[in-house]
Amino acid sequence: MRTSLTAVTALLALAASGAQAGNLIYQPVNPAFGGSPLNGTWLQSEATAQNFYQREEQRRSTIQSTLQQQQQRQTPGQIFAQQLQSQLYSSLANKITSAIFGENAQNSGQFSFQGTSISFVRDGANVNVTINDGQTITQVTVPAGP
Repeated sequence: MRTSLTAVTALLALAASGAQAGNLIYQPVNPAFGGSPLNGTWLQSEATAQNFYQREEQRRSTIQSTLQQQQQRQTPGQIFAQQLQSQLYSSLANKITSAIFGENAQNSGQFSFQGTSISFVRDGANVNVTINDGQTITQVTVPAGP
């Protein structure tokens, strides 16, 4: 029994001596602190990407607070008038679009409201739209459809 215990002890001693550990060596990534100079470009691009999102979030926050301030300055009557005007313009735009492209599309026409005139002429495969607001004239050419 003593022989087998000595053999086991010898085997354990041999197995333990086979495992050796080395020193852990820290190597910094940042070239400013002794890291590889090849990491500089990568670190700069990562920092720029992170700053972009930070700047974008700040820009969105600024726009949102500006809009809130503008809305706070307006009375409820002003807000309602602005929304009503927007709806009326949208309805008018739908009627003009229907006259140009709708089921009973016309070859030409003219609409006037508040000093602005919109005229259109169908020219083959295109529709020429002219918008005159009294100060500027804008011409737009759009495809007449399939």
